[in-house]
Amino acid sequence: MTKESGVVAGFAPKEARSRSLSLGKPVLLRAARQELFSLARAPPPLLSVDVTGLVSQFARSFVLIFPVYVLGYLGLSFSWVLIALCGLFWIRRHRGGKTSRLGRALAFLEDEEEAVRLSVSSADLPAWVHFPDTERAEWLNKTVKQMWPFICQFIEKLFRETIEPAVRGANNHLSTFSFTKIDIGHQPLRINGVKVYTENVDKRQIILDLQISFVGNCEIDLEIKRYFCRAGVKSIQIHGTMRVILEPLIGDMPLIGALSLFFLRKP
Repeated sequence: MTKESGVVAGFAPKEARSRSLSLGKPVLLRAARQELFSLARAPPPLLSVDVTGLVSQFARSFVLIFPVYVLGYLGLSFSWVLIALCGLFWIRRHRGGKTSRLGRALAFLEDEEEAVRLSVSSADLPAWVHFPDTERAEWLNKTVKQMWPFICQFIEKLFRETIEPAVRGANNHLSTFSFTKIDIGHQPLRINGVKVYTENVDKRQIILDLQISFVGNCEIDLEIKRYFCRAGVKSIQIHGTMRVILEPLIGDMPLIGALSLFFLRKP
């Protein structure tokens, strides 16, 4: 009895599996047919075309080919094509330079400190940046700006009353030398730093070193009437260290006996 039940128990799973497989085949075939039918009824995929890019490419090709066609139609020389290409090359180069300048400006706005450090060399910085004993003198620059018109009058008087007679007396050929125009300009001289010497100096004198910079839109014209010769100077630039010596110091007003000015090195 046990053996029969075992045989029955052993064959029952195989029959169940065969029955389930026989029932699953029609279901799978039906699903495959539905899938094929849906694919057959589906509309064909549409081709995606970039109309804007196609039109743009066609326009560029037309712009390049049409001038050549016109030149051939009119019977003109091929040199006009070369001139047009040179003009196109110049325009593109000009645009590239403008773009690079704009990029540098934007980079400067993003990192101003780094841009200044890379573009300005240490030699262009004022002396008070490098030397602690050199001080800034903005109050002195404001004073010079206020006095600049009167300083220009003094310089013009110096040219006409001192330099002009000295040049005339130096040589007989320069006897008709004269300044026809003296205009120092409205841009004042600027003092970038001041150093005052307090050690190893006589008590009756004051010594100062001024780091000066002058970029003026001046105009000085001269003439030698004897030889019908005219010349002029425009836009003078002076950079250097000027030493100022105030000596002797006295007990009466204006407390300073004399003022000496000279450059330590050739400006």
